[in-house]
Amino acid sequence: MERSVFLKEFQMKDAKAPEDFITALKKLQEDCGVSDLKMSDYGIEKEESMVLARNAKATMGGLFACDPVPMTDEEGAAIYEKSYR
Repeated sequence: MERSVFLKEFQMKDAKAPEDFITALKKLQEDCGVSDLKMSDYGIEKEESMVLARNAKATMGGLFACDPVPMTDEEGAAIYEKSYR
């Protein structure tokens, strides 16, 4: 299987597993100085997770329509809650 362009660009010449994308993404975040960003730093509260999930679908519904597995609002809110710092 060919390595992705992303992994090649970020010097993961030994990338073999899908998880290597996460490693490269974390390195990119660190290199760009955004690895410590927190939603709370921007006044977002964890309790707003459902509002954010519904807003994402309302404003970017076409992106959700392309996903082969439908996502409920509750699943979207759970992603925000797990990401919250």
